[in-house]
Amino acid sequence: MRKQLLDEFFPMALEPGSIEPFMNRGDWAVHDVLPSLLETIGPADLRLMSYNISEESLRVISGTANVRNLKMVLDLGIQRHKIGLLLFASSLTTDIRIDHTHAKLLLIENECYQFGITGSANLNRATRIESGFYFTSGRHYEYFRESFDSIFDAALPVEV
Repeated sequence: MRKQLLDEFFPMALEPGSIEPFMNRGDWAVHDVLPSLLETIGPADLRLMSYNISEESLRVISGTANVRNLKMVLDLGIQRHKIGLLLFASSLTTDIRIDHTHAKLLLIENECYQFGITGSANLNRATRIESGFYFTSGRHYEYFRESFDSIFDAALPVEV
């Protein structure tokens, strides 16, 4: 199933300089990409930004081999509405920041590959139609990595 996910929904995921649109109605969730891609490319760093997050997505991250470093920017509302998930996330990484965000972004990179997804889907299992695009190394990846890092540096650190 893992290789099939990449082949079916992300056929250009390993091609440098790719940018591909998607429309999806529950065929996959953003976090479903992690085990597939990391199994293929090896150890990598993750940057995640989301308005909403689920226990399922955090469990996938915690159970995925090859995650070297994880940075997250989550919406401020997580402190009020999902404190248990924030505590769970803090057991995975100390690099969690909060800010007013509605952005949804996944960036995965190592020395050989860069892969990102941005669009309407949060880090949870969606049943609605979601849209966006995935991209690999190049100016789009650089733009989102630089933007993420700038937002991360300015956001409020989570201290548990």
